[in-house]
Amino acid sequence: MDLEQSHHKFHAPMGEPKQVLRGDLLSHINRPDACQCVVLQAPAGHGKTTLLKQIVVASQEAGKLTAWLKLDEADNDLNRLLLHLDKIASDLEESQKSKHSVTPKENSLPKGRAERFNNRLAEIDTEIHLFIDDFQFIEEPDIEILFRHILKNLPNRVRVFIASRSLPKIGLTELQVEQRLELLRFEEIKFSLQETKSFFEIEHQLELSDDDLSIIYHRSEGWAAALQLFRLTLAKRSVKESLNNLESYTPFQITEYLANNVLQQQDPDTQEFLLYSSLLPKICAPLCEKITGRSDSQDILEQLERQGLFLNNIDHERHWFQFHRLFSGYMQDVLRKRSPQRCKKINSDAATWFLEHQLYEDALFHAVQAQNFQLATQAMDIWASEQISIACLHSVERWADKIPLEDIFKRPSLVVKITWALTFLRRRAKVLPYLTELRKLKERPLDWQFAIERQITMAVVEMALDHLDHAFENVANIKTEDHEARGFWAFELGAAANIQAFRRIAHGNFAGARYHIAVGRNHNHGDSAPFLAGYNTGLTIISSYLQGNINEAYDRSLSTLKAKGLNIEESYAATAAVCCTLYPLYEKGDADTAIKVFEQYHQEIDTGLLPDFVAAAYLPMIRIYDAKGDENKARMLLDTLEDIAISANWPRIMKLCEWENIRRNLLNTPHQNTAILAKALDSIDPTTINTDYLSFGDALEDITLSHLRLEVHTRPSTTTASRLHDAISRAQHHHLIPREIKLHLLSAIYQHNCGSTEQASTELKTALTLAAEYGVVKTVLDEGPKVEELLKAHLNGSWSSSLNHYIKYLLSYCEHSAELEVSNTELQEALTSREMQILSLLAKGETNKNIARNLFVSENTVKFHLKNIFHKLNVSTRTQAISSASAHGLI
Repeated sequence: MDLEQSHHKFHAPMGEPKQVLRGDLLSHINRPDACQCVVLQAPAGHGKTTLLKQIVVASQEAGKLTAWLKLDEADNDLNRLLLHLDKIASDLEESQKSKHSVTPKENSLPKGRAERFNNRLAEIDTEIHLFIDDFQFIEEPDIEILFRHILKNLPNRVRVFIASRSLPKIGLTELQVEQRLELLRFEEIKFSLQETKSFFEIEHQLELSDDDLSIIYHRSEGWAAALQLFRLTLAKRSVKESLNNLESYTPFQITEYLANNVLQQQDPDTQEFLLYSSLLPKICAPLCEKITGRSDSQDILEQLERQGLFLNNIDHERHWFQFHRLFSGYMQDVLRKRSPQRCKKINSDAATWFLEHQLYEDALFHAVQAQNFQLATQAMDIWASEQISIACLHSVERWADKIPLEDIFKRPSLVVKITWALTFLRRRAKVLPYLTELRKLKERPLDWQFAIERQITMAVVEMALDHLDHAFENVANIKTEDHEARGFWAFELGAAANIQAFRRIAHGNFAGARYHIAVGRNHNHGDSAPFLAGYNTGLTIISSYLQGNINEAYDRSLSTLKAKGLNIEESYAATAAVCCTLYPLYEKGDADTAIKVFEQYHQEIDTGLLPDFVAAAYLPMIRIYDAKGDENKARMLLDTLEDIAISANWPRIMKLCEWENIRRNLLNTPHQNTAILAKALDSIDPTTINTDYLSFGDALEDITLSHLRLEVHTRPSTTTASRLHDAISRAQHHHLIPREIKLHLLSAIYQHNCGSTEQASTELKTALTLAAEYGVVKTVLDEGPKVEELLKAHLNGSWSSSLNHYIKYLLSYCEHSAELEVSNTELQEALTSREMQILSLLAKGETNKNIARNLFVSENTVKFHLKNIFHKLNVSTRTQAISSASAHGLI
């Protein structure tokens, strides 16, 4: 999004030339023991923005860094708002750099959006005052929660001032109880009688008695807008004479009466100018010339501002102006009653002007107001391209809802873009008519590029609907290697390349997948498609994991979570990368990081993405909590995944949830309900399971694995062995190492249950040899107590010392073997399981730093254990320790 087009949102409006300094309020707000957060809440026209501006001036005079953000309806798009907060933080950082050199801190694991924003502010070594105006426009719960967290954890040197017509839902009560927030409502911010007198003393031409001022004050109830209207109209004799007749009027009725008088006392040309320009949320002279035909618009705007006619300069360059909503709302009502057609013409002309000046969202606003939907779709078609690529999807949805479908369907390129937004927002009901329209377009003659765009969009929708066959078919023949592609075209080609990579992974062609990932990454660079970077990165990580490159996948995961380049907090689709980090984190035993990351991004995971990414996030988390003994949390996550699948109508994921529940019951309570669980075998014919490809989600866990697992544990059949053999061959053909290990383990359990001890040993040895070679741990232990039983049976057996050691290493993770000690009579004191883990890594030549990283402990902890190891082995060097351990059969 071009923030330059929204620069007025970051500047406080210029102050009115005739205003009263709210000295008592300013002193109260800036007292030494003042709260960190101040909320000004009152209806329109009560002087909230003016008071905020006066606080800004006082803050700047006191040497504070200040930042201003004016909110509007469009800021209900979370990604859009995050871009604004990022600009605020960047501007403050830049301001501080001019005073002090700021050394960037080393990247760390991702923080919450609020925490990240607060941390950036905390790193600025000076006091900051942040001003947020018009908070009443915020309606999205996610954004209210964001601000709640920001305010709850504000750095000590930061104060926040908020103005809103309604009470913001930001945890006011909690913050007030903690004495961190002060709420000033109408009674506190209204003008006092003395301030009212000072206000009218500015206008020297008015001769008002104390009785007149008292009447005005009580009639207006200290309402700033009403006082300004009185000041503008009291020169008119009839208004002054009517003061005593206004006793029964409410302040709002008085403002209507006075606004009418303000308008009537202008000359006809100025009245027309005011009425016409009142329809414009933001005003500049060239735009006014377009709608009024007057060439002196700049002079008129500046004159109106000087007269205090509720017009403010909002960009500090005297180019853009804005009417106070109370006054503009009154004038709009007048104009609509007088000439509805004129209103339509003004909006249509304004839309054309904004479109010509490439201010597309403003053009869209006025075109919709004019019900000129041809112009609206033209503007939206251009505007939506950038919004989608930067993941401001809610904004696209919001405007699409304001335009009739039949008008959208007249512009096929816009159909494509709205379809993208609705697909990734998972608006299934809304997207179906667009999908139908895209299918119809196939029958029409299309230019070559749009024909490809249609296919790519169809593929994305089919992916979201979990119709993988159709998705793969749509992208199969698309050439994505267009190095000159820019903008939305590059975005689309990047998406196609990602789907092609997904398809290659599903067919076990990882070399082909790597090529398509590289093509997609090329399209994601620069300004074209940051939205897709998360999918591209996620596919890279999961591709490494599936091939057994566990350490590589883990390293990539940590790098991804720490990388600023991915823009993980602001990019909606970056969550796809987060999803793919969770299996490697789980496999390496880094449960703490996995939990932290999942809790941070679970909301994005729940509300968007594609089915395989969602499953890849939830399954390891379910297993992490089961391993920690928190079965209730695991059950809750499984229920949530099932709810997501039902809501999105993903039958494959629904079935996955069903089988994961069976797996948990089978392995957590192996001796209970066996007969009941075995009945699930009758629910599916294993010969009907698709064997053409395995999506990466299915490669991790699918019906084939689940069915074989249950069959092996409960009711083996005459075909079990052959189907295990076929499944292993297929895993080998697709180069799926973790899957192959699982299948060998199931085969070992099957042979053991059948009494074939030698064959069971062979299968177990094959599985463990692969696991040891690739560094796989949790994939082995996931198969439960039966595998642990087999591992213990082969501990200190006839296998090689390295394989025997790996069994000890695996058992060190098991709950019932946590205190497992190595049986070796030649040592006076046996090594603990943790010391055995460290000894193994020591024998591989790992440094203390790498050992600490692999075991997720500090280097000091490693040194402590090494000291104990040296003592028990009676050695003094690392080399001696390795030799002694080898002699004792420990490695």
